[in-house]
Amino acid sequence: MDIDLARTFLDIIRSGSFVATAERLHITQTAVTARVSNLERQLNCRLFVRNRAGARLTPDGERFVAYASQLVQTWEAARRDLPLPQGFGSLISLGAEVSLCNPLMLAWVQRLRQAMPDHAVRGEVDSGDALQEKLDRGLLDVALVHQPEYSPGLQIEQLLEEKLIQVVATHNPDPYLYVDWGPAFRTQHDQALPEHTRSAVSFSLGPLALQYLLQCGGRGYFRTRVVQRYLEEGIVKRVAKAPEFSYPVYLVYRRNSEAPALHKTLALLREVARDEYDWSRWYYEI
Repeated sequence: MDIDLARTFLDIIRSGSFVATAERLHITQTAVTARVSNLERQLNCRLFVRNRAGARLTPDGERFVAYASQLVQTWEAARRDLPLPQGFGSLISLGAEVSLCNPLMLAWVQRLRQAMPDHAVRGEVDSGDALQEKLDRGLLDVALVHQPEYSPGLQIEQLLEEKLIQVVATHNPDPYLYVDWGPAFRTQHDQALPEHTRSAVSFSLGPLALQYLLQCGGRGYFRTRVVQRYLEEGIVKRVAKAPEFSYPVYLVYRRNSEAPALHKTLALLREVARDEYDWSRWYYEI
């Protein structure tokens, strides 16, 4: 199928009408209509109902949205990755959540380049949900996430054990900083600490919250490896008898992959995970 047909279909949804899409794509309205008609013939179903207000999806059209999005995204990924740079035999695509970029993903890419110099490497940073969706579509080979979603086609392996602990700045204990570490943490936190379900200061990104705590004071939940340096230096201290929450790191990859390069990539990451790093560096430099 012509990718332009899928692009046109998706643009009509965004713009709301054939006329608006024609203007956005710099083509005639007749060309837009012809593309939709061609797509409907190939799919053997009607995708839009047109009226004076614009264009409305049919039930079949609503079902086709996910397929069209995947087609376009896959095509764009192929255009980005092909051809490989001269002298490289294949591409390894890695993904990680932002909090796992440094040092873990950075050290992983460095180790890959040393051990597998004939392989090109692409690193992507995204949310855990988005990374697993890309794994499902074959756009990533492997990803590092904190809270994986189990599915039949994916292998999920715990790479590191980590906890979220409550720490307090020694120079100023207030306010309580609510850091959103994801759905599982929110549920457990709100059950264990109902008095802190609403906070005057809250963050959706751990590095930002920690920088605020270090500069302005406060207390909140942070990853053990990240705050270890500050605990040792006396900048923060652990809050006694505060609940602790599990927050491990998982390795996710397609279960049916037999590619030797992927197996070596996984083995190298397991080696990297056993090394000692200053996990606070990313937080300090952000």
